[in-house]
Amino acid sequence: MMLSGNLATSSPRPTNDVPGVLTLGRTRGVAEHFSALLAKHVRTDLALEVDSFTSSYKQNEHSGSFRAIFIVIDSPQALEDNLALVENLRTDNLKPIICTVITGRGAFNKIKYYLAGADFCIKLNTLSDDSAELLGEFFSSEEWQRDISLTLDPTRICLLGSSQKLDISFAEMKILEAFAQTGNHILSHDEIATIMGLNTNFYDPRALEKSISRLRGKIKDMYGTNAIQSIRGYGYRLMRGLISTA
Repeated sequence: MMLSGNLATSSPRPTNDVPGVLTLGRTRGVAEHFSALLAKHVRTDLALEVDSFTSSYKQNEHSGSFRAIFIVIDSPQALEDNLALVENLRTDNLKPIICTVITGRGAFNKIKYYLAGADFCIKLNTLSDDSAELLGEFFSSEEWQRDISLTLDPTRICLLGSSQKLDISFAEMKILEAFAQTGNHILSHDEIATIMGLNTNFYDPRALEKSISRLRGKIKDMYGTNAIQSIRGYGYRLMRGLISTA
């Protein structure tokens, strides 16, 4: 599902060019309701914009201009349909954090949404003030609070911060490069094993886990951030926006 046309804005766009937050809902009313909950967590200079799934806006005008995009899914029947929406949004918006907000009862497969391009999946019973705690967890997360950016330099095989250089191994460099160049920033266990030169039919999962843990520890010790997160039963995910390639 592609979106194009003009987005209505629920608050004026700030003059300091701080990227805003977009909420998409089944209807504009659903999006506005959720956006009101977000307003309790974000700075007043952050523009909050809303729209419905079926509305359209000028993709080129807004592409990449959001700090985060929330997709509110309040119908169990729409779970599979919205995977396509997440995929299309991620294709045209590589930088923003995409968060699916699923309300009501019933189970859903988080991994499907992660692979489609979502960075977070939040499960809420209702869109009410009682949801404030779960939303608070998102806004206190490292991904939202992140204030550093790193550059991967394949030539020198290192990570570069504003004033710190971290030497890494060639295998670690190839893993980070693969993470950064994948739209969903996710690699499966087998994909990482292939990058490491392991036989995907016979490798020891503990060896792979140890290698990722070592790389994660290096980055944590040098820059103080948990760059790589585990996706249980599938693989690992790189924090969005943390590492770019030189």
